[in-house]
Amino acid sequence: MSLLTWDYDGDLFCALTTETGADEGRMTHYELSEARMVPGGAPSMSASPAPGPAAVTVLVYAPEEEKPAEVYFDATQTLPFAVLQHFVGLIASRLASTES
Repeated sequence: MSLLTWDYDGDLFCALTTETGADEGRMTHYELSEARMVPGGAPSMSASPAPGPAAVTVLVYAPEEEKPAEVYFDATQTLPFAVLQHFVGLIASRLASTES
């Protein structure tokens, strides 16, 4: 699991990547959401970003599955097109690095 956050026009967004399964059953979930700040557990710990409800979810199956990726959009959320472009670029980069 990995979490990448970035700022766009004063708002914080995040991409959460989770891989499940193994071999032919492997699936990677990419979720795009606005980030929310979660307070640290101890007074000495600062707040850290965490994903909010997913606005866009992409499911990518293992190459052995020969299934195309699936994309789901939350109909109740909107986000800037530049944020969606950034998210798509992140996924494309990760997929390109796993193919080689």
